[in-house]
Amino acid sequence: MEQHLFTKLLSQVDTTHRLAVPMANLGDFEFPAGQHAINIEATDTIEQQWTFRLSIRRNDNPNPRPVFTGQWTQFVNEKGLKAGDRIVFSRQQAEGDGVQYRIRAERKIFNCWINVE
Repeated sequence: MEQHLFTKLLSQVDTTHRLAVPMANLGDFEFPAGQHAINIEATDTIEQQWTFRLSIRRNDNPNPRPVFTGQWTQFVNEKGLKAGDRIVFSRQQAEGDGVQYRIRAERKIFNCWINVE
């Protein structure tokens, strides 16, 4: 069963540099002890896989500011995303102890959110 993690309305910075991941969702991702960055593999609605680099500030900073980089800007460009569009990020259990992440890009048209493929 798929578990919704977060929905994020994209800002200008989100579409040009990096995605600011909501702080409330930082606990949804496991960082090995002492590490400040991990790779997240996410599959979109057309089954294309993307590798996002989730990183936080170092040294137990009280404001870790989690962000996605890596293939994030490539994802934005390929989907043609712009400020005001949104993404939906979720996960589900995979075989064994694995986790599979999903990402969906959406655009609002006539007050309805539709998938951007």
